Amino acid sequence: MAGISPRIRSTALLAYLLLVGRLVLSAAFIMAALPKIQDPVAFGVSVEAYRVITGKLAIWIALALPWLELVTGFGLLIPQIRRGSALIIVLLLILFISLHGSAWARGLDINCGCFSVHASDKAPDYLWLILRNVGLLAACFCVLIRDWQNSEQGTLREGASTS
Repeated sequence: MAGISPRIRSTALLAYLLLVGRLVLSAAFIMAALPKIQDPVAFGVSVEAYRVITGKLAIWIALALPWLELVTGFGLLIPQIRRGSALIIVLLLILFISLHGSAWARGLDINCGCFSVHASDKAPDYLWLILRNVGLLAACFCVLIRDWQNSEQGTLREGASTS
C-alpha cells in the first residue's frame, strides 16, 4: 500500500462506499417489496390507513407500488437503467418521508407498511422512519451524482478520442 498514491486510495474507497450504498438501497427496496407482493390486501389496508387515498385507488397502489419497488431495486444494479431507477427511488423516498411526516403530524397510529404488511403492537416511531428514509435518500443522491459524473467523463473521453 505504500506505493499507492493517496488520491488513488481515496478514489478506490469512494468507489467501494458507493457500491455499498447502491447495494444497501437495492436490498432495502427489494426487501420492502416482497412482503407487499405476497399480501397485497394487507398492504392495501396500510395504504388506506394513511387517510390520503381510499377505495379503488388504494387497491391499485397496493398492487403496483411493490412491483415498482422491486423493479427499481433491481434496476439500481443494472447499469443501463441505474439512473432512471435511482430517480424513481428519489421520488418514492420523498413521497414516503412526506407521508410519514403527515401521519405523525395528524397523530395517526398506523403500521407504515414499509417492510412488513402486518399490524404491530408497537406504536410507529415516525422520527426513525423519517430519518431512515432521509439516509436512504442521501445515499441515492450520492449514487446519482457519481453516476452522472462518470457518464460525463465517459462522454468527454469518447469525444476526445473521436477528434
